[in-house]
Amino acid sequence: MKQALLRFTLDGAAAFFVACLWSTVVLAGGSFSFPLFYESSSLDPVRDQLVSTYHVVGQVYDGLVAFDSNLGIIPGLAETWKVSRDGKEYDFTLREGVRFHNGKEVTARDAAASLSRLMRPENETSSKEFLYRIRGAVEFREGQARDVSGIRVLSDRRLVIELMEPYAPFLSVLAMPVAKIVPLEMIQDPDQPLTRHPVGTGPFRFVSWEEDTILLKANSDYFRGAPRLEEIRFIYYTGEKMNRAFQDFLEGKLSGCPLPENADPVALKKRNYQIFIRPQLAFMFYGMNVAAPPLDDPHLRKALSYAFDRKRYTREVLDSRHFPANQILPPGMPGYCPENALAVFDLEKAAWHLDRSRYPGGQGLPELLLASVSHSEAAKGELEMFRQNLAAIGITLKPLFVESWEEFKEGLEEGRYPLYRYAIYADVPDPDDLISDIVKTGGSHNFTGYGNPKVDEGIREGLSETNLEKRLGIYHAVERQVLEDQPLIPVIFLSTQVVFQPDVKNIDLPATGTPYLPFSLMTVGDSP
Repeated sequence: MKQALLRFTLDGAAAFFVACLWSTVVLAGGSFSFPLFYESSSLDPVRDQLVSTYHVVGQVYDGLVAFDSNLGIIPGLAETWKVSRDGKEYDFTLREGVRFHNGKEVTARDAAASLSRLMRPENETSSKEFLYRIRGAVEFREGQARDVSGIRVLSDRRLVIELMEPYAPFLSVLAMPVAKIVPLEMIQDPDQPLTRHPVGTGPFRFVSWEEDTILLKANSDYFRGAPRLEEIRFIYYTGEKMNRAFQDFLEGKLSGCPLPENADPVALKKRNYQIFIRPQLAFMFYGMNVAAPPLDDPHLRKALSYAFDRKRYTREVLDSRHFPANQILPPGMPGYCPENALAVFDLEKAAWHLDRSRYPGGQGLPELLLASVSHSEAAKGELEMFRQNLAAIGITLKPLFVESWEEFKEGLEEGRYPLYRYAIYADVPDPDDLISDIVKTGGSHNFTGYGNPKVDEGIREGLSETNLEKRLGIYHAVERQVLEDQPLIPVIFLSTQVVFQPDVKNIDLPATGTPYLPFSLMTVGDSP
C-alpha cells in the first residue's frame, strides 16, 4: 500500500525476511525457517494484507499467472491465454490435472469464485480496486447483481474475464497475492476454514500453525516440479524483534535475517555471510508545491534539484544501503530507463538556475519549509545536508518535523508545505502504479498541484496500450516530461536488505521483496 515514509526500516513499513532454523536432523532438501514480525490474523489471501501473510500465501497458493524473477508474466494455473484485439477480453485455459492439496482437481469454477469474492464488501483488500475494471464488479459489490457478469466459465478448463475498458496491467494484477485461487467449497463454507488451514495448489502445503510457528511441507506433486526444500517454518518474532532475530542469526540458529540499522555489512561479508541489498519498487522524493509561489518558478525548482547530493547522502548517512534516485522508476520495475536520469549534484548549475529565477542569488526568496513526518536520524541527517547545500547558493531551508501522519496528511491536502518528504510503494509491479498517482492531474498522491495535459494523455494511452514495447515507450516519455517539468526531486530508491548464512543456495531476491523469494528452488547445507 502506498504511504509516506515513516522511518528507515527494511522496506519503509514492516519488514519480513528469510531465515533458516538449524536442527540436528538434516532433511533431504533442507529445513528453511522464515521470521515474520507481525502475526497474521488469517492465512486466507483476501482477508489479511500483512506482508507476513503474503509470504505464506505465496508458497501455499497459485494464481492464474505468476511473475518471473524479472517481473515478467508467466503461466500459473492458466496454461495459456488469449487477449482480444480490443484488449478487453481475456480467455484463459487452465492446466489439466492440477490438484489442490486436499486432492480436488482445480476447475475454472474455482478460479471464477476466487476472483469474484474479492468484490464482496467484507473483503476489504487494498488491491481489489484494480479489479473493479471487470465488467459487473461494481454492481456485484453493491448487491445489485448475484454474479460478476464479466467473469464467465465456459468449461472446466476455460475462463473468460471481460473488462469495461482496456487495462494493460491486468495480468500483473492477477499475479498479486489477493488473486490466488482457492477451492470453491471452502469459499462457500461459513466457518472460513482458510483462515487457519489454507488449501491451495502451491509448492508447499500447510501442515500446522502452533503458537509462533507455521509449518509447511513440500508438495511433491507440484505442477512445476517438487521443491528442493523439504519444509519451511514461518516463525513469528512479534513486536518487530529484529535485534533478537539478528542475534539468533549470529548464534547460528537462523540462516537469514533482516539487516538491522546497526549491522555492519562489510564486517558480515568478511565472515562469509551473504548480503543482499536490492532496490524495491519504492521511491522517496521531495514534492514541491508548484501551484503557489515561490516554487511555481521552474528555475527555482531546478536549482533545488541540482543542489541535492544524493550520492553523498546514501554513502555517508545511509551506509550505501539504499540507492540514489535520479528518476522515478526504480531498477527492477518494468519500464526502468536509466537514460532518463537527471543530471547529478552540481552547485554551479544550481546557482545558474537560481540566478535565472525570480530570486537571483536568493534575493527576496522566503525561507523554505520542508515537511517530514519521519524523525529518524537518517531523515535529520539528510535534511541537514540539503540545508547546507542550499545555504551555499543563498537559499534558506528549514526542516519541519511534523508530529503525526494525520497532521502531515492534512497539511499535504491543504497545500500547506512548499516542500515535503514522501515515499510511495507500488501495489502492482507496473510503471503506471508508481507514476500516475503522484503526477497525473488530480492523482490520489499528487500533492504538488502539478498537472500537464501531455503527461495525462500519456498515462491514459499507457493504460490501454497492450503492445509491451510501445507501452514502455509511452512511460519513458511520460517520465522524461515529468523530470523536465520538475514538480518533484527524486531522492532515493528504497531497498530490501537481507543477510544469509554461507550455505544457503539459489537465492534470488526480486524487486518485489522477500514474499517472492524462490523458496522451491532454494537449498540449505549440503542438500542437492
